[in-house]
Amino acid sequence: MSVEPRRYEVVSVSLPSDLVKRANALLPKTRRSRVIANVLASFLDAIERSKVAEEYRAYYAQRTAPEAKEERDLLAEWQVSDREALAILEAEERRGRRPPR
Repeated sequence: MSVEPRRYEVVSVSLPSDLVKRANALLPKTRRSRVIANVLASFLDAIERSKVAEEYRAYYAQRTAPEAKEERDLLAEWQVSDREALAILEAEERRGRRPPR
């Protein structure tokens, strides 16, 4: 399987000087770009997660009462199934069978 090489762009960012001094004191120059990229990626991931959470809140807020009741009923039904599945797995482990991967 061929892996496409990562593409990079050079960007210029103005940062507060105290922040740059702290980064320079803590991070080796060879790792600085990676650390900045990881921090930015984490920040963007957090923004995406919050957008998804907001979309879920909006979806659940607009549901009708019958739709909400139907979902609660399904979840209650699945909870029983989940307990049964866990009981089967625990019984298999007690008998020395290998747990599933």
